[in-house]
Amino acid sequence: MKSLTWKSHPALERPAAAAFVTVFMMLVMWIVYYVMDRSTMMMFISGGILFISLSTFYFPTTFVVDENKVHIRYLFSAKERNLSAFRKCFPEAKGILLSPYYSPTRLENFRGYYLRYGRNNKAEVDAFVKELIESQEAQAVSKTSEVNPDAV
Repeated sequence: MKSLTWKSHPALERPAAAAFVTVFMMLVMWIVYYVMDRSTMMMFISGGILFISLSTFYFPTTFVVDENKVHIRYLFSAKERNLSAFRKCFPEAKGILLSPYYSPTRLENFRGYYLRYGRNNKAEVDAFVKELIESQEAQAVSKTSEVNPDAV
């Protein structure tokens, strides 16, 4: 069984963006501190909420794609879905979008999976995922074109 596993860690791959995001979080915490009448508790709560919401940026995400399933493991959660649920893949600059639709639609961002590339593995991920999606589509077409004489 073929599978591909990689990690994506955007904060390490883009240190300038990580510095900018961290400075922005500190600015928000400072504003909350002064708006909330110098409340350190509210400052730390706002900083914690921002940090947790940006955990996929600060901490590594592990992606595992095999012939049957797609697994995405974050720091605090995980997602898993059968590969047969995806019909198309759309490679982009920072990742590949697995979509349950044949053509682009607005809903694919909510129902599809976005697999971010790791360091220098764009070509490998694109080729592997495209091969799996095309083989899934070929299997689905062959199953629908088979004639069952007992079905009549």
